[in-house]
Amino acid sequence: MKMITRFSLYGFLKNFDFSKPFIILFYLSLGLNYFKIGILVAFLNICINIMEIPSGAFADLYGRKTSMIISLSSYFIAFAVFSISNSLYPLFIALFFYSIGEAFRTGTHKAIIFDWLKSNNRLFEKTKIYGYTRSWSNYGSAISVLLAALIVILTNNFRLVFLFSMIPALFGIWNMICYPNYLDRRQQTTITISQILKHTKDSIIKAVKHSDIKILIIQNMSFEGCFDVSKDYLQPILQTQALMLTSYIALPEKQNTALVVGIVYFILHMVSAASSKNSYKFASKFSTKRNAIIFLIFLGSLLVFVSSISIFFKIFIISIICYSLYFLIQNLWVPILVAQYDDFANSSEQATILSIASQAKTIGIAILAPITGLLADNLGIQFSLLLLSIILIILGLYSTSKNKLHNVITK
Repeated sequence: MKMITRFSLYGFLKNFDFSKPFIILFYLSLGLNYFKIGILVAFLNICINIMEIPSGAFADLYGRKTSMIISLSSYFIAFAVFSISNSLYPLFIALFFYSIGEAFRTGTHKAIIFDWLKSNNRLFEKTKIYGYTRSWSNYGSAISVLLAALIVILTNNFRLVFLFSMIPALFGIWNMICYPNYLDRRQQTTITISQILKHTKDSIIKAVKHSDIKILIIQNMSFEGCFDVSKDYLQPILQTQALMLTSYIALPEKQNTALVVGIVYFILHMVSAASSKNSYKFASKFSTKRNAIIFLIFLGSLLVFVSSISIFFKIFIISIICYSLYFLIQNLWVPILVAQYDDFANSSEQATILSIASQAKTIGIAILAPITGLLADNLGIQFSLLLLSIILIILGLYSTSKNKLHNVITK
């Protein structure tokens, strides 16, 4: 139970990021348009993409705990640079360090959890326990968004949210140092580029040749890519709603926006925490996890489509509700999909396989972010969302066909 608490504390502190609910509004406050914001998002994901798989190999070969400490330290540096950035170009430096944090983290901590479960003969609980620890990530997000909103309301300054984010980053580093050394799973004592490249190549070959892993990677790339791109459009929608409430709430525009964003995101993350914690119950209602995944894909497409239509007709409250439900199903999605990866990957290559999956997602984001940014600038957010809805429909049809083929082969 002690380690489950530490796993949960990791997610709680990692998501104690005061900047996330206001990052797009921060960019807009610097005078950036959606296309430039899309370029920043693409840059972040390209950097993550370059480092993603080698960082997974680094974690598998030279220590997962070591990799996580590098990750959390990079977040700390990124927040420091963000806090002093006042134009476009310094943001690239901040995002570079943030990308190191993301690349060395993704897949690695999941591999640590699954390795601990195997060591304690509790692997049969993987969806339940991973969903539980992930729920604490959402609790961290929920509390941090309220505090972030309070910071903006009291100071009228988006920049301070980055400074305050440095504090939980330090506690996160301390928590990771307290992990037992056996979870480091260091396979090599000396670091060589050739070993990292060989381990990376072997894992990529397995991911490409293993049909089940390949399908999971495509699903993750498309569903999570669409989610990551679309969720940031919630901030300007909430800003629009906040302007409508200005006459009722005696606060200036920025503080009023912070209040609305804080309340909505708090509710979102609390609901998401419950969703993640109960993902194993949701999965149990389907005959297979594959069917649960396909259902979530089509439901996500429907929600994004309805959100697009409601923005077109300026019924923003419906769009906000759809986004809220999308957050909910994404937190059902992740524990179910991650548990599927564990079914097909060996422990010695798990961090690398999960990093390959995460890299595929960042490719999707890097492609979609500038395209949807251009659509949002020239035609409106609703057309960006319409494109994402179409992509999800195609993904659902692809997944359905692959599932039918799998059923035929297994029979």
